[in-house]
Amino acid sequence: MSRTFTRGLRMLALASLVPVCLSAQMVEGGVAREASSGAPYECLHVALLDSTGQAISHTVTDSAGRFLLEVPRPGVYRVQFNVFRWEPLVGPIDTLKEGDFKQRAYSLAFRNMLQPDSGFGGPDVHGYQERGKLFDRYLRDQESDSGWRSRKSIPGGRDLRIQEGHPLPLGEGNVVGELIVDATGRARPETWHPIAVSRVDFERLVANSIPEWRWMPARNRGQPVCELSLDVIHFFRDAHGQAVEFEVR
Repeated sequence: MSRTFTRGLRMLALASLVPVCLSAQMVEGGVAREASSGAPYECLHVALLDSTGQAISHTVTDSAGRFLLEVPRPGVYRVQFNVFRWEPLVGPIDTLKEGDFKQRAYSLAFRNMLQPDSGFGGPDVHGYQERGKLFDRYLRDQESDSGWRSRKSIPGGRDLRIQEGHPLPLGEGNVVGELIVDATGRARPETWHPIAVSRVDFERLVANSIPEWRWMPARNRGQPVCELSLDVIHFFRDAHGQAVEFEVR
């Protein structure tokens, strides 16, 4: 058998494997957009759920809101869109067989923040902040089994930047906004988008402080990734009449 003929057989064998591999691949994909504006959701956490509702794979959307999740085997799946501390949104159920490529346009609106009920943590736990901390720990424990970890605050990472001549405003109020934290844990100030603001001076203070904010970044299978977040920042007056800020999220 000649070398040319043998080489030709090898090339034919390799070429025949390519369409087989591609046809066997199954994918859930699509584009995620904000329901009211139609703007793409960038760095939005997307999970692939199996028939039991368990997250088996994760990714984040690109700048155009697109995502792809490879499906490991034929079966029943759906995608879930997640923002930590907010009610997740899920797509329709798909039954995939070899070679299926499912993709859709998803119109999403994250409206409901998850809250611990009044009895969360037991009768000895008092105060909203303590319940919130325990609830965050519970949510993170739920994440730990799936390979995904949402970004996490670090001590001193959320200090407020007080401009000279502009004292910290007193009173009480809330700022709800959207923000992307990149894979280094730095805020992307240009992505800050206020959604609900009770007082303009509070929102201005948040916007001025964002360039200095730091987090532990989100991780997917141990690798740092960007993540879209919705934060609720509550300003209130403490027992001494001073303005204090803490993160509800």
